[in-house]
Parts: sequence; structure tokens; C-alpha cells
Amino acid sequence: MYELANHGVPFERRDHTHFALGLEGGHSRRRIVHVGDATGLAVTQNLIARARAERNIKIWECVQAVDLIRAGQQVIGALVRSDDGSWQRVYARAVILASGGAGALYGLTSNQLTALGEGIAIAYRAGAALADMEFVQFHPTVYRTKAGQGFLITEAARGEGGILRTIDGERFMPDYDPRAELAPRDIVTRGIYAALRRSAGDHVLLDLTHLPAEVIESHFPTICARLREDGIDPRYDPIPVAPASHYLMGGIRTDLDGATNLPGLFAAGEVTCTGVHGANRLASNSLLECLVFGRRAGFAAVQHAHYAAALHLHSDDEFGFAAVAASGPARSSDWRNRLAAIMVASAGPLRDGPRLQAGLAQLAAWPVQAAPDDPDGITAANAALTAQVIMHAALLRTESRGGHFRSDFPQSMDTWRLHTILQHNQPVGYISTIAEPHVLAHAAD
Repeated sequence: MYELANHGVPFERRDHTHFALGLEGGHSRRRIVHVGDATGLAVTQNLIARARAERNIKIWECVQAVDLIRAGQQVIGALVRSDDGSWQRVYARAVILASGGAGALYGLTSNQLTALGEGIAIAYRAGAALADMEFVQFHPTVYRTKAGQGFLITEAARGEGGILRTIDGERFMPDYDPRAELAPRDIVTRGIYAALRRSAGDHVLLDLTHLPAEVIESHFPTICARLREDGIDPRYDPIPVAPASHYLMGGIRTDLDGATNLPGLFAAGEVTCTGVHGANRLASNSLLECLVFGRRAGFAAVQHAHYAAALHLHSDDEFGFAAVAASGPARSSDWRNRLAAIMVASAGPLRDGPRLQAGLAQLAAWPVQAAPDDPDGITAANAALTAQVIMHAALLRTESRGGHFRSDFPQSMDTWRLHTILQHNQPVGYISTIAEPHVLAHAAD
């Protein structure tokens, strides 16, 4: 048995050749799996079924990853907490982070409500380099369900001829951009924000009612079915929509094989920044990041684990531990809503220096520690850390590019054709290419 950060919390040690950390479910519940993070219900279901069928894969339900374990710069495992309150050190020769993005930091999102960037915070505390954290994509047309969750209304609805109107029925996009409703996501999002400022509302209307009813029904059956559950029939009723966080182009910097700057640590999926999305992801490119780089990261981690030297385990293995303390400070139960309000106001689709600085000042007073028996507090600390990194990166980039738009620097600048690199307790870095071959790849010991 071991003790957590000298605070008297016992936990066990587990040894594995390699394992992966993935976040799944609600209320800070975690699943640790080998298959990584994937988008699409069918892909996810098949991967989980395949993992369950493999006898050499052990899946742990309801486990929260808290920190990575290091020996020097080498990542040799993770500290995890089960929902029964027990703690364990899990040692491994290779670790893959596949914990998804950070859309839920903004409240209304197309993501799962658990997408709070916790894996990014865990990696950052351990010393992993983060890239392009300022680039957050907002989808312009998300419906807020009666339960308060975001339901994405595909842009194919606008491609089919859907019209965006204010709540008073006024069409506004042609006055904002000549491409009107068919402009890129970030431009449509800003057009909606401009309309909302004029109307002082919290949503606009996506109107499909002028289209043939059979077209709406046949082309968008899932949307029709879901909206009808809330009493809206898109054949006859305009759909209330608003911009919502959708995808994080930034994340943990990796090479083309998912290797990070920390030997033994790999990452795949939206938690990473491979550079393939640039500043504004194209639709469906998330599958590239999950499936292509997920596969490459898996093979690279196995190879690293095979050739890596035997782990040298010591009682003084290093942890981040910024999120864990003997006792946590007071924290309001509605911290998610408070954090979302800060993020939308300061680091939403429209940003400027004063608002970003105000947001950072608010987050500076945010609790950064929680008691070991407070998993929600650990989640809150991790979420706030990722939020701070997003704001810091957005404040550094004094231009507008892709998903990052600053009203005080509305133009793109050639001098900013660079990626922003942030590391804990290290100077800010700027590089021209994220995944240069053989720069990050882990050499066999």
C-alpha cells in the first residue's frame, strides 16, 4: 500500500505493460480502455465491443484519472481514484491519453457534458507541451433541449436552404456576409452574435418551414424526431438555435505517431493537437484525428512499451498534485455554470484583450485544489486549469485567425503564421510545424 501525497490516503499499485486513459460517462466517472477516443456512435460501440471481447484487455469502470506518474521526464503510469474512494498507482511502460476535448467548459456544447479538458490539464501539469489552445470552434446552430443539453442542428440544414432569422423574423446573414447562411462556421457564429446583440436575446431561429415537408422529413429524420420530443416540428416551427462550443483544434502536442514531448506518454483524438486542423477544423476531420492517429498512437505505444527499459519504481515518483490537497477549499455546487459564464464572456467566439484579462483574473481566484475524497472538486480544478490555458493562449495571439477572433485585432497577420506552445513553468514557444518528423518520437532505451 502507498499513501497519496503524504496525506494518509492509501492506494494500491498496479503494473501494466501499457494502458490508456479515456473519459466517459457523467459525474466525473471514468473508463480506462485501450481503444482510445473515437467519434460516432457506431464506431464507439464497435470499439467497446471489440475491447470487451479481448481477454488481455482489462476495462475499469468508474475510475477517475487524477495525475500522471513520472520518473524524471519519463511517464511511467497514472494515479487513479475509484468511485469507492480507493486510490491506485497504475504503472505502465506506455500511457495513451484519449480523454477528448473541452467543449463543456462553455456550458452549451455539442459535446458530452464531461468534456471539460481534464486530460489536457493532467498532461499540462506533468510537463507536456500544449499547442494552439486558443483555437476553439463554435458551431453556429445548436438547439438547447428542455433538459439544458446541446443538440447539434447540422449545417446541412442550411445547405438545404434553411434561413437564419431573428426572433422577430428578420433575416440577417446577407447583411453580415455575402455568402449568407452558407458562410464558414466561424463567420455564421459571429453573424448570429451580432444579431443577438441587437435583439438582446439568447437565440435566433433556423427556419426550414418554406421547404417541402417531405424534404425536411426525409433529409433530417433524426433532427425531426429529437425536436418533436420537445414539442417542436421543424416542418412548421422555426428551430431556436445559438452558437455553442463544438471542437478544440488545440491540445497536447504530438508527432505523427501520437508521441508527446514526455517519453512514455502518447495521446490521440481531440485531446491532441497534431496540426491537421490548422486554426479551423473542417467537418468530419475529427475522424482523421481519432481513427488514423488513434491507430498510429496505439502501434507506437506498443512498440515503445516493447523496447523500453524496465520501469524503475521508487517511492519518490513525481506527481503533478496541483489538484489534490489534504483538504479542499469551499466550492459552490454550480461551479460548472459559473465557469461557463466566465468562458463565454471572456473567451467565446468574440474576444478582446480586456475581456480575456478579466477572465484570467476571475480564474486566478478559482480553487486549484480539492480534497482526495472530493472527485467533483478535482474535476473543477482540472477544468479551471484548462480554461486558464485557453485564455492565456488567446491573449497571446494578437490577431484573428480561424476559430480565434479578437475584435481588437480583427485581421490575420503573416507574423502570426505560427503555432503557440505552452508548457508548465516554461517560456512560451512559437513553432512553424506541429508534427515535424522524428522531433518528438520516443527513442527505444
